Amino acid sequence: MIRWPPDLRPLVRRFRSARPFPHLVIDGVLSRDDHARLVADFDREPHVLVENEIYLHLRSSDPPMQPALRAFHAALGTECSTVSTICALPLTRADGSAYVYLPGHYLLPHSDSRQSEGRAIAYAYYVDAPKRGGELELFACARRGGEIVRTRSARKIAPRANRLVLFAVSDLALHQVREVLDGARTSIAGWFYP
Repeated sequence: MIRWPPDLRPLVRRFRSARPFPHLVIDGVLSRDDHARLVADFDREPHVLVENEIYLHLRSSDPPMQPALRAFHAALGTECSTVSTICALPLTRADGSAYVYLPGHYLLPHSDSRQSEGRAIAYAYYVDAPKRGGELELFACARRGGEIVRTRSARKIAPRANRLVLFAVSDLALHQVREVLDGARTSIAGWFYP
């Protein structure tokens, strides 16, 4: 289902050299037909509104329930060896849910690092893009004495349809989903684990 280039070495170099922390953006990872199936099933996927002090969006179960979304989720699990090669980490499994960000929805700056959960690589696959907003924003962090003392916006990644983003999880991998201003940002997102 997921189409990787035959030579992974350019992806390995791009991931490892990316700043402010290792990440990779890959467009067109699904065939047109596979992507169309995801789009069709996304509309039928049940979502619930979730909100706390750092986020407001709609989320599905983990894994999603609709067949095409579940197949994509399963395909990611079978791609652990490829993602391991790209990211130079031994990965064995992936999880994920389907997300919808409507106008006014957001995810404030945070790190996905949870030592008790063992998250190693975060991913987001964009099913469809909003008309405005919803970018994944990556921050460069300055640290002193183990504490983050300063941040600056380093990169904004547009949520384009059929785009996969991978990034390393660490305490300094600070990121956010900018507020959606118009339209809907739909994605399947989660983490790879050792």
